[in-house]
Amino acid sequence: MVELQSLGNGNFRIGSDLTISTAPELWAQSRKIFPPIEAEAISIDVSNVVQVDSGGLALLVAWARWANFRNKQFHLHGSSDKLTVLIENNQLEKLFYSS
Repeated sequence: MVELQSLGNGNFRIGSDLTISTAPELWAQSRKIFPPIEAEAISIDVSNVVQVDSGGLALLVAWARWANFRNKQFHLHGSSDKLTVLIENNQLEKLFYSS
């Protein structure tokens, strides 16, 4: 099951894989639950993500751009080693981990 769960106050958890096959459904879910957010930051817990690929990374970039466009900070928490390597190989650390 593909799931983006709202934890309240701009905090979310991905409860599924983060891949090119799950990205469209996660994007659709985010389009419904992100817009009403009044919090200053969007925080995504990715600790439950087992599979991740470049399609999932592209979704994270899209979410970070969405937040940036709305003057909100964007943070990831609980990144797996594989996701961390993808982020580092694409030099995106500042996009996801800056405070």
